[in-house]
Amino acid sequence: MVQNRKADYESQPKATNVVELQVKYLAPGMQIARDIFSSDGKILVSQGKEVSQHSIKKLQDWQIETVLIVQEKAANPLIRSEVQQFINTYNQSIDVISKAFEKTRETQEIPLEVFAAANKEIQENIPASGNIIDQLYNLPPCDDYTFRHSVNVSVITALIAGWLGYPPDIVNQMSLTGLLHDIGKSQLPQHILNQPNLLSNSDYELYKRHTHYGAELLQKNLDIPQTVKHGITAHHEREDGSGYPYALLGDKIHPYAKIVAIADLYDEGMTISREEGMLLSPYAALERLKDNIYKIEAKAAITFINRMTNFLSGNVVALTDGRIGRVVFINKDTPSRSIILINDGQIVDLTETRGVHIFHLV
Repeated sequence: MVQNRKADYESQPKATNVVELQVKYLAPGMQIARDIFSSDGKILVSQGKEVSQHSIKKLQDWQIETVLIVQEKAANPLIRSEVQQFINTYNQSIDVISKAFEKTRETQEIPLEVFAAANKEIQENIPASGNIIDQLYNLPPCDDYTFRHSVNVSVITALIAGWLGYPPDIVNQMSLTGLLHDIGKSQLPQHILNQPNLLSNSDYELYKRHTHYGAELLQKNLDIPQTVKHGITAHHEREDGSGYPYALLGDKIHPYAKIVAIADLYDEGMTISREEGMLLSPYAALERLKDNIYKIEAKAAITFINRMTNFLSGNVVALTDGRIGRVVFINKDTPSRSIILINDGQIVDLTETRGVHIFHLV
């Protein structure tokens, strides 16, 4: 008899939140809460072992249907000193960039030394692991999302460039491009920047002028590298020619702009969505990238999506129907409809649950 039922666990000291899970929903990294035996009495996987692809296959080969796992609370990565240091730098950078934007608005000149110093601090403190990205969206919002958005795009651009294998000096320039990509917004009317809902057609046309304003500001500063200038000016261009300001096709778009565009599109959905009542999770934001894959640089976008889906497994999330659970398996086609282990122990496959998807991180 296969011994992996809850009844067999009653005599043992219980681990917190032990739940029964179908083997088909197991994912690497989960912890086995009770020895799992084969039909002839051999231990297949020991209590306390971390689930691996090998152990999952072994259980499937032995036709084990369910196992007990420990449903642990998500470890807070902010406990790690390197991540805490980055968060401190991040918060300070938002304040610095806010003041630099205001100075640019007043003087029509970019204080490059301020942006360069902030970029250097960000670069030196970004943890090697990209799971810092989802933590950015759990931090308290600042008063003006333009500044937070600029720092986020800088961080994400640097990570993508690093994952693609660019050398450090190029990563640094791309990160600076991300930090300065919206500098033209410093010349827009405040009511455009602070409009929380969908812009009117006339306001949107005015909003799009920020790329021209940015180009004008950039031309005044001879110390900004031409590569950075090209990347900033073209970050709203798209591979299919549907972007602005010049409707460039893919081979005419600067490589820096292509990376910044991915970071911008992802973060835009997370922090500055202008749809009233709209709130995107990182899972839905990744779907947005997939939906626009023909408009953006595909290799870089796929690299980012694959990395992010690895980091987002295991997060505690809220569903649109109010339930709370942990993501145990990422659906790479539609990440917002992944497989969730609800707090009451129920497994929900959101691809089979009409009208329910991941709402936000908890």
